Amino acid sequence: MNTQITTRELVKMAMCLAVISVSAYIAFPLPFTPAMVVASTAAMCLTAFVLTPRQTFITLVAYLILGGVAGLPILPGGTGGLGRLLGPTGGFYFAWVIAYTVVSVFKGSNANFKRYCLTGIFISIPLVYVGGVISMMMVMDIGIEAAIMQAVLPFIPGDVLKCILAAFLGVRINNALGSE
Repeated sequence: MNTQITTRELVKMAMCLAVISVSAYIAFPLPFTPAMVVASTAAMCLTAFVLTPRQTFITLVAYLILGGVAGLPILPGGTGGLGRLLGPTGGFYFAWVIAYTVVSVFKGSNANFKRYCLTGIFISIPLVYVGGVISMMMVMDIGIEAAIMQAVLPFIPGDVLKCILAAFLGVRINNALGSE
């Protein structure tokens, strides 16, 4: 197994990290929850479709290190810092690393819109919501019903649409670059 990352792969990872970071600025808060509607989840899903699982994991860990630990304002809403990672929405951030790496594992070896949609919707969305529900319950000291109302229900339609958009773009990008 080759553990080297080629220049081409590194450039793809850097581009994905940049897209995720910039897309975090496309966000708007909802008045009844600390979670925001963010475009970065579409960018992360796209990352999972364009990169290998290992590359996806490295890219998303780098994103959390830069935004959370180094404090760069690249987390949702143009924020950063450890407080975001340890706050009520922190579970979403850690779940992103797991969820989108798993999506990358199950996306298949050929760019396929239907498969991308299904893996994005049925793998990433539930895994990310579990992280968000857990962190809201722990940090805000609320029950599971309240956490689901704040971390899950308002976001389902938008997250499904973002997965579909990411699948559409992922197929186009992989076909243009030649799937690896």
